[in-house]
Amino acid sequence: MPNFLVTKNLELPDDYSIIELDGHKTLTLRGFYEEIGDALAFPEEFGFTSESLDEMLSDLSWLEDDKIVVYISPSNQFIEKERNPEKIGTLLNLLDAICEDWRWEDDSEDLPKKELIFAFADSPRIRELLDKQEISYRKDTK
Repeated sequence: MPNFLVTKNLELPDDYSIIELDGHKTLTLRGFYEEIGDALAFPEEFGFTSESLDEMLSDLSWLEDDKIVVYISPSNQFIEKERNPEKIGTLLNLLDAICEDWRWEDDSEDLPKKELIFAFADSPRIRELLDKQEISYRKDTK
């Protein structure tokens, strides 16, 4: 399964835990950080920066679930109001890299293996953002 899904109807096997983010609250990076931090119950040390996001998403040891999908809906306004549009590409590439790292992570005593996927409700904007960054994704047409 790819690291990103663009879908009109999110359907996954029962062994995936779906964490939903309200796309209306992810208009800026700060809004995205707040939403994902709340939804994934990030520890208090989360610093609302890309470095801190990387640290939190690369750990996830406080979550019991092994297969996690972060689903953002609607996605047509995802990080739309961010002042620096370059940060959107940086964020998407970071999320892709974190998901990919989990694919290659071995089970260890310190960090249990997880599968992390980001899914977006289908919109022309999210497809354009992913295409611009040359990030591969699976698009469901259902």
